[in-house]
Amino acid sequence: MKRRQFCKFSSLGLLGTLFPFGGHKPLASGQENYSPMVWEVEGDASTMVRLLFKEIGGLAALTDKDISKITVLIKPNLCLPHHQEMGTTTSPQLVAAFCEYLTNAGIAKIILVDHTLQGDLKKFQNSQIVKVTQAYPNSSWIFANEQRFYRPMVVKGKVLEETEILKIIQRADITINLATAKHHSATHVSLCVKNLMGYIWDRSSFHTEMNLHQAIGDLAQVIRPTLNIVDATRVLLNGGPTGPGMVVKDNRIFAGYDPLTVDSIILSRYDFGGRQMSAKEIPHLRAAFQNGIGEIDLSKIKVKKILA
Repeated sequence: MKRRQFCKFSSLGLLGTLFPFGGHKPLASGQENYSPMVWEVEGDASTMVRLLFKEIGGLAALTDKDISKITVLIKPNLCLPHHQEMGTTTSPQLVAAFCEYLTNAGIAKIILVDHTLQGDLKKFQNSQIVKVTQAYPNSSWIFANEQRFYRPMVVKGKVLEETEILKIIQRADITINLATAKHHSATHVSLCVKNLMGYIWDRSSFHTEMNLHQAIGDLAQVIRPTLNIVDATRVLLNGGPTGPGMVVKDNRIFAGYDPLTVDSIILSRYDFGGRQMSAKEIPHLRAAFQNGIGEIDLSKIKVKKILA
Protein backbone atom coordinates (compact mmCIF):
# COMPACT_ATOMS: atom_id res chain seq x y z
CA MET A 1 0.00 0.00 0.00
CA LYS A 2 1.33 3.46 -0.91
CA ARG A 3 2.19 5.89 1.87
CA ARG A 4 -0.48 8.44 0.88
CA GLN A 5 -3.14 5.73 0.82
CA PHE A 6 -2.15 4.69 4.30
CA CYS A 7 -2.29 8.26 5.63
CA LYS A 8 -5.94 8.51 4.61
CA PHE A 9 -6.68 5.86 7.21
CA SER A 10 -4.03 6.66 9.80
CA SER A 11 -6.51 7.75 12.47
CA LEU A 12 -8.26 4.40 12.16
CA GLY A 13 -4.96 2.53 12.20
CA LEU A 14 -3.85 4.25 15.39
CA LEU A 15 -6.59 2.41 17.26
CA GLY A 16 -4.57 -0.73 16.76
CA THR A 17 -1.65 0.63 18.77
CA LEU A 18 -3.97 1.07 21.75
CA PHE A 19 -6.00 -2.12 21.41
CA PRO A 20 -3.95 -5.01 19.97
CA PHE A 21 -5.95 -7.39 17.80
CA GLY A 22 -7.13 -10.62 19.33
CA GLY A 23 -8.18 -9.49 22.80
CA HIS A 24 -6.71 -11.32 25.74
CA LYS A 25 -8.30 -11.83 29.11
CA PRO A 26 -5.47 -13.91 30.65
CA LEU A 27 -2.76 -11.50 29.48
CA ALA A 28 -4.65 -8.29 30.16
CA SER A 29 -2.72 -5.13 30.87
CA GLY A 30 -1.52 -4.89 34.44
CA GLN A 31 -1.14 -8.63 35.01
CA GLU A 32 2.45 -8.27 36.19
CA ASN A 33 2.57 -11.62 37.99
CA TYR A 34 1.74 -13.66 34.90
CA SER A 35 3.63 -16.97 34.94
CA PRO A 36 4.55 -18.48 31.54
CA MET A 37 2.65 -21.73 31.14
CA VAL A 38 2.40 -24.28 28.34
CA TRP A 39 -0.02 -27.19 28.33
CA GLU A 40 1.13 -30.33 26.52
CA VAL A 41 -1.80 -32.57 25.71
CA GLU A 42 -1.61 -36.05 24.21
CA GLY A 43 -4.37 -38.18 22.70
CA ASP A 44 -6.88 -38.09 19.84
CA ALA A 45 -8.03 -34.70 18.56
CA SER A 46 -11.41 -34.48 20.29
CA THR A 47 -10.01 -35.66 23.61
CA MET A 48 -7.09 -33.23 23.49
CA VAL A 49 -9.34 -30.25 22.86
CA ARG A 50 -11.75 -31.26 25.61
CA LEU A 51 -8.95 -31.82 28.13
CA LEU A 52 -7.25 -28.55 27.21
CA PHE A 53 -10.37 -26.47 27.84
CA LYS A 54 -11.08 -28.39 31.03
CA GLU A 55 -7.58 -27.57 32.26
CA ILE A 56 -7.76 -23.84 31.52
CA GLY A 57 -11.26 -23.48 32.97
CA GLY A 58 -13.35 -23.57 29.82
CA LEU A 59 -14.32 -20.64 27.63
CA ALA A 60 -15.09 -18.60 30.73
CA ALA A 61 -11.32 -18.36 31.25
CA LEU A 62 -11.01 -16.58 27.92
CA THR A 63 -13.90 -14.11 27.99
CA ASP A 64 -16.29 -12.40 30.38
CA LYS A 65 -19.05 -12.22 27.77
CA ASP A 66 -22.12 -14.39 27.35
CA ILE A 67 -20.84 -17.51 25.57
CA SER A 68 -24.01 -17.82 23.49
CA LYS A 69 -23.44 -14.36 21.99
CA ILE A 70 -19.75 -14.35 21.17
CA THR A 71 -17.81 -14.95 17.96
CA VAL A 72 -14.78 -17.23 18.00
CA LEU A 73 -12.15 -16.80 15.30
CA ILE A 74 -9.89 -19.73 14.46
CA LYS A 75 -6.77 -19.12 12.39
CA PRO A 76 -5.33 -22.48 11.26
CA ASN A 77 -2.44 -22.86 8.86
CA LEU A 78 -4.08 -23.54 5.51
CA CYS A 79 -1.31 -22.21 3.30
CA LEU A 80 -1.77 -24.87 0.62
CA PRO A 81 -4.53 -27.35 -0.31
CA HIS A 82 -2.36 -30.28 0.73
CA HIS A 83 -3.33 -33.64 2.14
CA GLN A 84 -2.82 -33.74 5.89
CA GLU A 85 -0.14 -36.44 5.65
CA MET A 86 2.27 -33.86 4.19
CA GLY A 87 2.32 -32.02 7.51
CA THR A 88 2.18 -28.58 5.90
CA THR A 89 -1.22 -27.56 7.27
CA THR A 90 -3.18 -27.84 10.50
CA SER A 91 -4.80 -31.23 11.03
CA PRO A 92 -8.41 -31.42 9.76
CA GLN A 93 -9.30 -33.58 12.75
CA LEU A 94 -7.98 -30.94 15.15
CA VAL A 95 -9.87 -28.15 13.38
CA ALA A 96 -13.03 -30.25 13.53
CA ALA A 97 -12.43 -30.99 17.22
CA PHE A 98 -12.36 -27.29 18.01
CA CYS A 99 -15.55 -26.71 16.03
CA GLU A 100 -17.18 -29.61 17.89
CA TYR A 101 -16.16 -28.33 21.32
CA LEU A 102 -17.20 -24.75 20.60
CA THR A 103 -20.53 -25.86 19.14
CA ASN A 104 -21.30 -28.04 22.14
CA ALA A 105 -20.35 -25.16 24.44
CA GLY A 106 -23.03 -23.01 22.82
CA ILE A 107 -20.96 -20.75 20.58
CA ALA A 108 -23.26 -19.27 17.95
CA LYS A 109 -20.62 -18.18 15.45
CA ILE A 110 -17.28 -19.75 14.52
CA ILE A 111 -15.21 -18.12 11.80
CA LEU A 112 -12.20 -19.86 10.28
CA VAL A 113 -9.81 -17.71 8.29
CA ASP A 114 -6.48 -17.77 6.51
CA HIS A 115 -4.62 -15.90 3.80
CA THR A 116 -3.50 -18.76 1.59
CA LEU A 117 -0.40 -18.96 -0.58
CA GLN A 118 -2.38 -19.95 -3.68
CA GLY A 119 -5.28 -18.11 -5.25
CA ASP A 120 -7.28 -21.04 -6.62
CA LEU A 121 -9.96 -21.13 -3.93
CA LYS A 122 -11.74 -24.14 -5.45
CA LYS A 123 -8.85 -26.33 -4.33
CA PHE A 124 -9.16 -25.04 -0.78
CA GLN A 125 -12.93 -25.37 -0.71
CA ASN A 126 -12.50 -29.05 -1.55
CA SER A 127 -9.74 -29.56 1.02
CA GLN A 128 -10.08 -31.87 4.01
CA ILE A 129 -10.02 -29.02 6.52
CA VAL A 130 -12.94 -27.22 4.90
CA LYS A 131 -14.97 -30.38 4.39
CA VAL A 132 -14.80 -31.45 8.05
CA THR A 133 -16.16 -28.10 9.21
CA GLN A 134 -19.26 -28.40 7.03
CA ALA A 135 -20.80 -30.58 9.73
CA TYR A 136 -21.07 -27.45 11.91
CA PRO A 137 -23.60 -24.97 10.49
CA ASN A 138 -22.44 -22.29 12.93
CA SER A 139 -19.00 -22.26 11.28
CA SER A 140 -17.91 -20.45 8.13
CA TRP A 141 -14.69 -19.88 6.23
CA ILE A 142 -13.06 -16.69 5.02
CA PHE A 143 -10.31 -17.09 2.44
CA ALA A 144 -8.77 -13.66 2.90
CA ASN A 145 -6.96 -13.45 -0.42
CA GLU A 146 -8.33 -10.01 -1.34
CA GLN A 147 -7.28 -6.65 0.09
CA ARG A 148 -10.87 -5.76 1.00
CA PHE A 149 -10.62 -8.10 4.00
CA TYR A 150 -7.96 -5.92 5.62
CA ARG A 151 -7.57 -2.48 7.15
CA PRO A 152 -4.52 -0.28 7.75
CA MET A 153 -2.83 -0.40 11.12
CA VAL A 154 0.09 1.44 12.67
CA VAL A 155 2.60 -0.93 14.23
CA LYS A 156 5.51 1.32 15.26
CA GLY A 157 7.95 -1.56 15.30
CA LYS A 158 11.68 -1.43 14.75
CA VAL A 159 11.29 -2.11 11.01
CA LEU A 160 7.54 -2.64 10.59
CA GLU A 161 5.84 0.73 10.91
CA GLU A 162 2.51 -0.08 9.31
CA THR A 163 0.64 -2.97 7.73
CA GLU A 164 -2.86 -4.10 6.81
CA ILE A 165 -4.48 -6.57 9.20
CA LEU A 166 -7.63 -8.67 8.92
CA LYS A 167 -10.71 -6.64 9.83
CA ILE A 168 -12.49 -9.69 11.23
CA ILE A 169 -10.04 -10.02 14.12
CA GLN A 170 -11.40 -6.91 15.78
CA ARG A 171 -14.93 -8.33 15.70
CA ALA A 172 -13.94 -11.62 17.33
CA ASP A 173 -14.35 -12.08 21.07
CA ILE A 174 -11.90 -14.98 21.20
CA THR A 175 -9.10 -15.60 18.71
CA ILE A 176 -7.49 -19.03 18.52
CA ASN A 177 -4.14 -19.12 16.75
CA LEU A 178 -4.01 -22.74 15.54
CA ALA A 179 -0.57 -23.23 14.00
CA THR A 180 1.09 -26.40 12.78
CA ALA A 181 4.56 -27.61 13.73
CA LYS A 182 6.80 -27.46 10.70
CA HIS A 183 10.17 -26.52 9.33
CA HIS A 184 10.48 -23.34 7.27
CA SER A 185 13.27 -22.57 4.82
CA ALA A 186 13.27 -18.82 5.55
CA THR A 187 12.62 -18.72 9.31
CA HIS A 188 13.74 -22.25 10.27
CA VAL A 189 10.34 -22.96 11.87
CA SER A 190 6.73 -22.02 11.30
CA LEU A 191 4.91 -22.17 14.64
CA CYS A 192 2.62 -19.77 16.54
CA VAL A 193 4.58 -16.55 15.99
CA LYS A 194 5.17 -17.22 12.29
CA ASN A 195 1.48 -18.12 11.90
CA LEU A 196 0.67 -14.46 12.63
CA MET A 197 1.75 -13.60 9.08
CA GLY A 198 -1.49 -15.20 7.89
CA TYR A 199 -3.37 -12.30 9.51
CA ILE A 200 -1.88 -9.64 7.20
CA TRP A 201 -2.31 -8.64 3.57
CA ASP A 202 1.17 -7.70 2.32
CA ARG A 203 3.60 -10.47 3.24
CA SER A 204 5.94 -9.89 0.31
CA SER A 205 7.24 -6.63 1.82
CA PHE A 206 8.42 -8.60 4.86
CA HIS A 207 10.70 -10.54 2.52
CA THR A 208 11.74 -7.79 0.12
CA GLU A 209 11.63 -4.43 1.91
CA MET A 210 12.72 -5.14 5.48
CA ASN A 211 14.40 -7.62 7.76
CA LEU A 212 11.96 -10.55 7.72
CA HIS A 213 12.76 -11.75 11.23
CA GLN A 214 12.46 -8.35 12.88
CA ALA A 215 9.26 -7.63 10.96
CA ILE A 216 7.67 -10.80 12.35
CA GLY A 217 8.88 -9.87 15.82
CA ASP A 218 7.30 -6.43 15.39
CA LEU A 219 4.02 -7.94 14.17
CA ALA A 220 3.81 -10.00 17.35
CA GLN A 221 3.46 -6.76 19.31
CA VAL A 222 0.04 -5.96 17.84
CA ILE A 223 -1.55 -9.33 17.09
CA ARG A 224 -2.13 -11.08 20.41
CA PRO A 225 -4.44 -14.09 20.01
CA THR A 226 -6.40 -15.22 23.03
CA LEU A 227 -5.09 -18.77 22.85
CA ASN A 228 -2.07 -20.06 20.93
CA ILE A 229 -1.82 -23.70 19.92
CA VAL A 230 0.71 -25.72 17.94
CA ASP A 231 -0.63 -28.81 16.24
CA ALA A 232 2.02 -31.50 16.73
CA THR A 233 -0.20 -34.42 15.76
CA ARG A 234 2.30 -34.71 12.94
CA VAL A 235 5.46 -32.62 12.63
CA LEU A 236 7.18 -31.61 9.38
CA LEU A 237 10.87 -31.77 10.33
CA ASN A 238 12.34 -30.60 7.02
CA GLY A 239 11.36 -29.50 3.54
CA GLY A 240 9.07 -26.79 4.86
CA PRO A 241 7.03 -24.78 4.50
CA THR A 242 5.56 -26.47 1.43
CA GLY A 243 7.09 -29.95 1.65
CA PRO A 244 7.56 -32.71 0.88
CA GLY A 245 9.67 -33.60 3.88
CA MET A 246 10.10 -35.93 6.79
CA VAL A 247 6.91 -36.12 8.85
CA VAL A 248 6.67 -37.71 12.29
CA LYS A 249 3.36 -38.46 14.00
CA ASP A 250 3.28 -37.40 17.63
CA ASN A 251 -0.45 -37.05 18.47
CA ARG A 252 -0.16 -34.07 20.76
CA ILE A 253 -0.77 -30.35 20.96
CA PHE A 254 1.00 -27.58 22.84
CA ALA A 255 -1.02 -24.60 24.04
CA GLY A 256 -0.55 -21.37 25.95
CA TYR A 257 -1.63 -17.78 26.24
CA ASP A 258 1.53 -16.48 24.62
CA PRO A 259 2.78 -17.55 21.16
CA LEU A 260 6.50 -17.18 21.87
CA THR A 261 6.30 -19.23 25.05
CA VAL A 262 4.63 -22.09 23.17
CA ASP A 263 7.16 -21.89 20.32
CA SER A 264 10.06 -22.03 22.77
CA ILE A 265 8.85 -25.34 24.15
CA ILE A 266 8.25 -26.82 20.69
CA LEU A 267 11.83 -26.08 19.70
CA SER A 268 13.07 -27.96 22.74
CA ARG A 269 11.18 -31.09 21.63
CA TYR A 270 11.88 -31.44 17.91
CA ASP A 271 14.91 -31.15 15.62
CA PHE A 272 13.79 -28.99 12.72
CA GLY A 273 16.05 -28.83 9.69
CA GLY A 274 18.15 -31.64 11.07
CA ARG A 275 19.41 -29.82 14.14
CA GLN A 276 18.39 -28.89 17.65
CA MET A 277 17.99 -25.14 18.10
CA SER A 278 16.64 -23.04 20.96
CA ALA A 279 14.22 -20.18 20.51
CA LYS A 280 17.10 -17.82 21.32
CA GLU A 281 18.80 -19.00 18.12
CA ILE A 282 15.77 -18.36 15.90
CA PRO A 283 15.96 -14.70 14.72
CA HIS A 284 12.23 -13.94 14.50
CA LEU A 285 11.58 -15.46 17.93
CA ARG A 286 14.51 -13.59 19.45
CA ALA A 287 13.17 -10.39 17.90
CA ALA A 288 9.72 -11.02 19.41
CA PHE A 289 11.28 -11.58 22.83
CA GLN A 290 13.31 -8.38 22.57
CA ASN A 291 10.03 -6.62 21.79
CA GLY A 292 8.65 -7.82 25.12
CA ILE A 293 6.63 -10.78 23.85
CA GLY A 294 6.37 -13.84 26.07
CA GLU A 295 9.21 -15.92 27.45
CA ILE A 296 12.16 -17.57 25.76
CA ASP A 297 14.03 -18.95 28.76
CA LEU A 298 13.00 -22.58 29.27
CA SER A 299 13.86 -22.44 32.96
CA LYS A 300 11.11 -19.86 33.43
CA ILE A 301 8.40 -21.74 31.52
CA LYS A 302 6.19 -24.26 33.32
CA VAL A 303 4.99 -27.18 31.19
CA LYS A 304 2.03 -29.22 32.38
CA LYS A 305 1.50 -32.54 30.63
CA ILE A 306 -2.06 -33.82 30.25
CA LEU A 307 -2.64 -37.39 29.10
CA ALA A 308 -5.90 -38.82 27.84
